[in-house]
Amino acid sequence: MATKSDILISVEERHAKNLLSGTKKMELRRRKINVKCGDRVWIYSKVPKGTVEAIGHVSSVFSASPVAIWEKFSESVGLSEIEFFEYYADLDMGHAIIFSKVLPLKNCVDLKDIRRHYESFQPPQFFQRLNAASPVLQLFEAAHA
Repeated sequence: MATKSDILISVEERHAKNLLSGTKKMELRRRKINVKCGDRVWIYSKVPKGTVEAIGHVSSVFSASPVAIWEKFSESVGLSEIEFFEYYADLDMGHAIIFSKVLPLKNCVDLKDIRRHYESFQPPQFFQRLNAASPVLQLFEAAHA
């Protein structure tokens, strides 16, 4: 049986809001990210908010041309067509992490709180894998319990 994993991603505040409201059902990425069905994605809303506020459960990852992604998912990407194609400008391949659900944490975890437990913590530019013994993951799980 494959082991499920946890990752942390950083997104703009508006994307976190759209994921939580359900108007956005996926996270778009310019580079391939190694996640699979069942993995958990902890969602950090970038500064100025600076909090981990949601958890997404991966249902699948779709990699294709930007045109194919737009044709298949335009209603749930959370971007206008212009924003979408500007994001993928100059790329032949794009990637979409599709969530079965995105849930708010019961208690958001502020960047200051994370650094109180894990001094050297830096929000990821792309993503950060969280191992089971990670004090950061334990902090997120406690906020979600």
